[in-house]
Amino acid sequence: MTLMTQADFAAHRGVGKSAVSNWKKAGLLVFAEDDAGRAMVHVERSDARLNARVDPTRGRPSAGLNGGTAPAIVESDAGAGEDTTAGGQRSLALVKAEQAEEALVSQRLKNASAASELVPRVDAQRLLAEGGRAIRERLMAWLRGSAEQRVAMRDVKDLLAFEDAEVSALFAELAQQAAAGVFAAPDEDQDDAPADGEEQAA
Repeated sequence: MTLMTQADFAAHRGVGKSAVSNWKKAGLLVFAEDDAGRAMVHVERSDARLNARVDPTRGRPSAGLNGGTAPAIVESDAGAGEDTTAGGQRSLALVKAEQAEEALVSQRLKNASAASELVPRVDAQRLLAEGGRAIRERLMAWLRGSAEQRVAMRDVKDLLAFEDAEVSALFAELAQQAAAGVFAAPDEDQDDAPADGEEQAA
């Protein structure tokens, strides 16, 4: 049996004196009297109890006596006066924040569903597929149908203004069709539509 003072036991464990004081308050140290009747730390039994109860990576008991939760143990002198429950409070606050966010998203979905703002997934996928195809077909048809008219434009500013107006009108029409849930096929005669200059010449 090896007996030590609390200061010697702190050096033996490689911790500060405050850690030993906290262990003593938590009931994790075993004491025995020496020949002079002084209360000394029973090294072997105290080591065994600490090794079984204290998390070496955090310096605190893994569980309290009789299955309860033991007080947090601070290993360093600098942390002796700090709130040892701060980490747990931060974790709890994070969990509560995540739960609040999930509840908010769930409520928004319920509100959107009640307002008929949601559509079945299969309908959304169909609309996206049809929308992409409609955009490509309409844009290609417009490019072919307006090719001669665009080539005839000498002024770059006029060309850019024409293209901007035409493409904006095209996408505005597609947006209306998307809102209605049905995309119209491009005009079959659009490719062969004569340019304004050709109509006037005729």
